[in-house]
Amino acid sequence: MKKILCPIDFSEVSLNALEFAVSIGEKENGSMTLLNIFTPADFNKILKSEHVKEEYDQLMEMAESKLSVIQKEIWNVSKKKGLAAISHELKSGKIVDVLANLANEKNCELIVVGTTGHSSYERKYIGGKTKDIIENTKCSVMCVPENHTYQKIKKIVYATDYQEEDKLAIQQLTDLGLALKAEIEILHVSHHDDTIDKAIYEDFKKELLKFIQYERISINRVVFSNVAEGLDKYMKDQNADLLVLLNKKSNFLKSLFHTSLTQHLDKFTDYPLMILKL
Repeated sequence: MKKILCPIDFSEVSLNALEFAVSIGEKENGSMTLLNIFTPADFNKILKSEHVKEEYDQLMEMAESKLSVIQKEIWNVSKKKGLAAISHELKSGKIVDVLANLANEKNCELIVVGTTGHSSYERKYIGGKTKDIIENTKCSVMCVPENHTYQKIKKIVYATDYQEEDKLAIQQLTDLGLALKAEIEILHVSHHDDTIDKAIYEDFKKELLKFIQYERISINRVVFSNVAEGLDKYMKDQNADLLVLLNKKSNFLKSLFHTSLTQHLDKFTDYPLMILKL
């Protein structure tokens, strides 16, 4: 995950997420792009003014200045810690559309975004658009809850019900684990504690052990009747730092959660959540 896109609106939520993005960029020797978006809602606020163009130019100039300052501050500190490059973009348009287009244009591998509570979804702020960002972008998305301040990622939990795509996902996750020097737990999630599910888990474990090359990986199995609530409790009990789920072609997330994962985002508010997209 060497190409990282981090949208910021200068709110505390987005600047908090930025710390996680910078840390991953440093550890991965990656490049970062900071993005600020002037939205239609922003434009509507100045429409009644007699000096629309002047106010628009002033707002854009202020945003450009803030972005430049943040970029320089990060570069001065992070280039010594491994960050390869950092740039910034100032765009106008709808948040999700601009994000998706820029991520494609720059071949980004990860978007890191701050998230707000479900009641804030209608806000213009980037943090309120998390659901749409996950559903409408092609690269992986890391969601950082508004109340979760930066801390080193020491333990990653990857939850799955075993699909072929898991092998590619775990290889990618192993690279991240190596860069972060983090422990990785692969968690096989079942809805029922029956013989068939146990057999699937044993096959899953044998397959993974054939190609795993990372010493700090463990494989375990759990049974949750309610996956969202079960995973949330598990993360807290294990003091894990990052929950990772794979958005599979087989619609795994919907089958595992019974409904769309994004309907459960408000369950994961105490730690970052990463949605991998291969």
